[in-house]
Amino acid sequence: MKKMLLDMLKSTGRWPEKPVISLVGAGGKTTCAYLLAEELAGEGKKVLVTTTTHMEHPNFLGRNSAIDQSPEEIAAALERSPIVTAGTSGPGGMKMRALPEEVFGAVLTYFDAAVIEADGSKRHPFKVPASHEPVIRKETTHIMILAGMPAMGRPLCRVCFRMEEAEKLLLETENRGPAEDSRDGSLAERILTPGLAGRLLEAGYVQPLKRQFPDAAQMILLNQTEDAAAVEELQKNTSVPVFGRPSDPVRANGRIHLILLAAGFSRRFGENKLLFELDGRPMYQYPMEIFRTLKAVRRDIASVCVVSQYARILETAGEYGFCPAENRESAEGISSSLKLGIKKSREADKTDGTEEHFYCFFVADQPHLRADTVNRFLDGFLRSGKKIGCLASGDTTGNPVIFHESYVPELMGLKGDTGGKKVLKRHPEEVFLCDVGEELQLHDYDSRQSLEDRRIKGNAE
Repeated sequence: MKKMLLDMLKSTGRWPEKPVISLVGAGGKTTCAYLLAEELAGEGKKVLVTTTTHMEHPNFLGRNSAIDQSPEEIAAALERSPIVTAGTSGPGGMKMRALPEEVFGAVLTYFDAAVIEADGSKRHPFKVPASHEPVIRKETTHIMILAGMPAMGRPLCRVCFRMEEAEKLLLETENRGPAEDSRDGSLAERILTPGLAGRLLEAGYVQPLKRQFPDAAQMILLNQTEDAAAVEELQKNTSVPVFGRPSDPVRANGRIHLILLAAGFSRRFGENKLLFELDGRPMYQYPMEIFRTLKAVRRDIASVCVVSQYARILETAGEYGFCPAENRESAEGISSSLKLGIKKSREADKTDGTEEHFYCFFVADQPHLRADTVNRFLDGFLRSGKKIGCLASGDTTGNPVIFHESYVPELMGLKGDTGGKKVLKRHPEEVFLCDVGEELQLHDYDSRQSLEDRRIKGNAE
């Protein structure tokens, strides 16, 4: 295994017998944490992976873990693998939180190295920290500051976590007053370039961390790029070494089938909610617009199938160029629509069968979901190597949900009003979770009251 990340860290200076590496910033900390752990394990080291804030629960990543355990129990997990992820339970079981300080200190004696996710970014590709961030253990020997290359070339306000902190730093470092900012345009709309990223990371992370941890070596990782010019531009604006890391390969032969489940009876709503107009458009049409956008921008969409018992919805699906599938057994529950969608998607696909296939299920009463969110979800899922994926917000999972073709037998075995979430819960180690960013996108409407509540809340906001 090529030790790319370790080579970078070792080049920054002294390499101790027991390295403790803290990852901060945004744009791939969890991925890089496990890459580092695997590289360290490849050198024969026993590696602890943990956090000082919160990170993905290891059960959802298929990782050897010890949650809410004593130092001795955490050490015992080394019998299963040289890499152990340890922490405490977060609310709802979706996230892992930090070990108590005394447990961390005690358990460190059993390991040869530690990799710590020491910052939160809520899935943003760039971050400027607040005064209380990041949370660095005193034992830290190396600090890796991450920034995601996908953030470059976009307005700061769309990619930066703690935007208010970025604005403060820009006002300070550029000696601008509020009046100047108003005259020249909002700082939030500034385009993030590698040079600007370097200045923000230098002022936000590098200099404060040098004062707090003078003995810890630092580096910046511009993640998901091989652009040497971008790395060089960032390097000119910071005092610590900067490296680039290429993107993880995407499954090149994946074929995605989009399936809309729109055959429900809307009993709690009091009328057919799928035909109910929201902001001038029937609810079922919102996901169809997403499908049309995805087909225009993605080459891996193999088919689009709309399952419904309603003639109007099936007719509209045909007008969009999608495959309409009439469900005459909708009274049997959502499983009937799910199975019919898989069957019709397979019939509609014209490929030779050499590619991997994925079935992505949407519901028709989720009108706030956005096409760019689904596109990001699909990209992340394909890069993850996982076989199941869904959108999530904090501890709440939601739709869409995607399954590798190997789960088709389980999906076809579902009965009654049971959907794909049952299969997802059976295989937590295979689930990729994509943070939706704003919980509203996951919101569905089960009743007229839920719709009215959302309108009241929206007006209040």
